Amino acid sequence: MHPAIRAAGKTTAATAHARSASLPHEHPHPVLAHLDDSIHALRSWLARGAAGQSSGIALVDATLAALGELLALPQAVAALHAAAATACDQILEMLLVLADAYSTFLSALVTLKQSAAELQVGTRRGDGAMVAASLRAHRRTEKELCRLVTTMRHAARGTLRTLDAKNSEVIGIVADVAAATVEASASIVMGCAAMSADMPDLFQKVPSNKWLARLSVRPPAKKAAPETAMAALERLEKLVECIDGPETGSEKVFRRLLQSRVSLLNIITPF
Repeated sequence: MHPAIRAAGKTTAATAHARSASLPHEHPHPVLAHLDDSIHALRSWLARGAAGQSSGIALVDATLAALGELLALPQAVAALHAAAATACDQILEMLLVLADAYSTFLSALVTLKQSAAELQVGTRRGDGAMVAASLRAHRRTEKELCRLVTTMRHAARGTLRTLDAKNSEVIGIVADVAAATVEASASIVMGCAAMSADMPDLFQKVPSNKWLARLSVRPPAKKAAPETAMAALERLEKLVECIDGPETGSEKVFRRLLQSRVSLLNIITPF
């Protein structure tokens, strides 16, 4: 295997040295060069401030797609056969943690979208109880997303810190992909959690709508001020649009992670 991956992020010096001690760096395998570029693009997105959750998820998806190409190489298969079983098991566990995280993330995005739709209905109807319930659902989902970030980072630290990749270049490469994916995914999830963080303030700042400010039931005949309802509805519409991209992208990433795990499992499992 050719060491085309640069020592990006938190790659250890030992791993970087092991890679540089292989074939001439000026002739990388095209698949490894592509994976290298994908990781670099993902880390560059993070370095620029991780702007745009949809863009970030697309880069994660591209990186995992490149990883899939790597795992299909005969050289990678041979290297993984020779790798320590413990290291392979740790990588499998890390991929499972990430897949579970994206499954939870996808469910949370669906919930955010649903509560935003209910907020739209409640705002149009002037239904304070419905608005209050929808805002509570928003807050619960935001907290769930924050917990998800903590879980992902904790699992990654526990797995990648103890991972011994110095004797397997491919394990080191997969670990690099996992580390970059965790780092980017944490930023993506936090960004999505912040999408609707201003939602309670949007409803509470308008003094003419006391039912919104108090988040309590109001007489049915009392309607929200048109300008207030319009501002809220416009904000909610933008929120739904912002969720659409990450929702579609997270489903793709979830499937990529499962595919990567299955590929690795098939490689290391004896027939």
